[in-house]
Amino acid sequence: MKLIVALLVSTLFGLQATESDVEKKTAPSYRAESSAYVIRSKNAWTFVTDNRSFRFAEVLGDDGGYAALLLLEETYHNEHTDGIEGVSGKATVKAWTLVHGRPREPRWTIQQPGNQGDIEDRFFRVTAWGCCDIPIVYSYYNLLTGRKVYVSNSDLLEIRTEDYPRGIRLVAFGYGSMSELNKPPVLQYGTDKKVSQRFSLISSRDYYDAPKVFVSTGGNFERSLDLRGSPVDFTIVLKYVDGTVLRIPVEGDAIHSEKALLPDGYSLRAES
Repeated sequence: MKLIVALLVSTLFGLQATESDVEKKTAPSYRAESSAYVIRSKNAWTFVTDNRSFRFAEVLGDDGGYAALLLLEETYHNEHTDGIEGVSGKATVKAWTLVHGRPREPRWTIQQPGNQGDIEDRFFRVTAWGCCDIPIVYSYYNLLTGRKVYVSNSDLLEIRTEDYPRGIRLVAFGYGSMSELNKPPVLQYGTDKKVSQRFSLISSRDYYDAPKVFVSTGGNFERSLDLRGSPVDFTIVLKYVDGTVLRIPVEGDAIHSEKALLPDGYSLRAES
């Protein structure tokens, strides 16, 4: 009897393994190839990497459940030349929607100057490395739409309100790219779908003299706030190394630039 049971169990497991093998063989396979090479010129060598890879992303919807399963193909082309500081790069990210029993469907493609990328909550973040006094630039794309939402030189500041994740509020601040370092930095406020308000900070400061950005409901400077159960009232704080502090109030879920406490020589200009 024991022998019969053992044979039966073995047979059942054998059938399961066989079925699993069949599923694996019929499931689509996605492949990517990376490369590295050197471009030799008379005066210098340029070292080039093309790194391509895949990852799956389960993206939350507004109701807290999973809204989509995505397949992301990421390609990062980076070049560094002897004698030249920094690494120039280009990021290309393609997304497909995966639904069981159907072919993958193209969803969006982004191309952005940048050296690497990662998933940050409901964003895909492309990072352009800084060099010397040039700041790091983070570009945040909504994972469901591929739409570019924020540009910042530091991590986004997060304010949780009611009905998370729909109720998330975000603060970003910084310069858009190396080509925009002669323009004022931009303060941005909104959700993970869109920026509702933008303000350029006008001052005589140079791009490398950037403030640290905080949020506050009192005396403490924070990187995030939990305002669930409370009004969406807080202060955005910009603090420079020399001690200069700017305080910009958010009341009723909106920036009120007319109430900002700004030292002489500083002003906020609303942008569309």
